[in-house]
Amino acid sequence: MSSRQSETLVSVDFFTTTHRISGQVQTGPRPFSDLLNDQSNSYLLVYNVYVSPLSRAAEVGDHAPVAYLSKENLCFAIVSSREIRAPDRSRYSGQDHEALITMPRFEARGMVAGPRRLDIRSFSPTALDPFVVLIDASVQVADDPEIAFSGEAILVNRARLESYCLAE
Repeated sequence: MSSRQSETLVSVDFFTTTHRISGQVQTGPRPFSDLLNDQSNSYLLVYNVYVSPLSRAAEVGDHAPVAYLSKENLCFAIVSSREIRAPDRSRYSGQDHEALITMPRFEARGMVAGPRRLDIRSFSPTALDPFVVLIDASVQVADDPEIAFSGEAILVNRARLESYCLAE
């Protein structure tokens, strides 16, 4: 592995029910989604961290050079599409479906890869990776829709799901 690969820093916006936390994560040769879905580590080490309350998420908040973030307390993370593992385009995930995901304080909308024939059981929230990938997605604060965020890829914590709705 080259030293460049081991020093790759990726910009990520993390969200909890109360805060937006922006920073950089060292990913090495793997995409960020692999680190987030790695169940052998319950925390992420984040560099150049800015923390803002959701009510003032657009403002630059408090700064810290480094912080640990608990994966289980994250609602979702926004990254560029190159930082997610591309979906397997087999017969089980050959089509994109519109998804609406609700979680405490948030509503997320985007596209999710799935089978050609829609079957909600294949999208079971208890299956597969701990974080659901939405492509070309947006999130809004449920009780204040003017506070909204969007990105190429949003990774939603399955443990925070209240509902997972799919459309054909």
